Amino acid sequence: MDTCATVNRGTVSGYKRMFSHYIFAASSRSAALFQSSRSGAAARNLLGAWALLVAGLAITGFATQQTRATEKNAVQRELEFGANEIQLNVATRLEACAQVLRSGAALFQGSETVTREEWRAFAQGLQLEKQLPGIQGVGFAALIPREQLALHEEEIRGQGFPDYRVVPEGDRETYTSIIYLEPFRDRNLRAFGYDMFTESVRRTAMERARDENTVALSGKVTLIQETDQEVQAGTLMYIPVYRRGLPLETTAQRRE
Repeated sequence: MDTCATVNRGTVSGYKRMFSHYIFAASSRSAALFQSSRSGAAARNLLGAWALLVAGLAITGFATQQTRATEKNAVQRELEFGANEIQLNVATRLEACAQVLRSGAALFQGSETVTREEWRAFAQGLQLEKQLPGIQGVGFAALIPREQLALHEEEIRGQGFPDYRVVPEGDRETYTSIIYLEPFRDRNLRAFGYDMFTESVRRTAMERARDENTVALSGKVTLIQETDQEVQAGTLMYIPVYRRGLPLETTAQRRE
């Protein structure tokens, strides 16, 4: 403030001297102010930088978390879509197999008898190897009371199969036997005459189909057609064929 007063009252030369001094002083003070200003600016810049860094880290962390959540959701949706697609494909294939069995049952219901040749023609018309690859065969199994076993075996032997017998052998109240199976060649020949009632998983599915008058899928089994090499698990699907003209309203009636 004193310097400013001196400037106001002094001569031009005095003003110059005071200004020069002032400049020095001012220069010195300006340097101090400049230094202080730089220090303050540096502090403010440093605080600003830290603030930006913290904000940047927070934004980066949030963005990373959001990205991970988005990726996780995308993976979850993809897995769910894949699972739903597989489930739909399995359900569609099972329904196609069930429809094949319904067609076979309808063939028997609409005929007095179905011969081996007629069953072969029916199976060939289905074109299963092309339409439903993976199906080992489509067949018909007869239900045989104990008292009719000998007559049954004699009848099948008379059709050109002299070595035919129901297997496994043994005395039991009721037998079943695979008498038609197409394609009737290669591994499928091993199943000819097999009594599926002797194996619990097969029998459970067969009895459920009979009692409920519906298509029934078995649990996992080893097919009789399998050999000792590269044995694969399989399943069997059943549909009942009842005697024509009998009532089927109750479980007891369906078992007769």
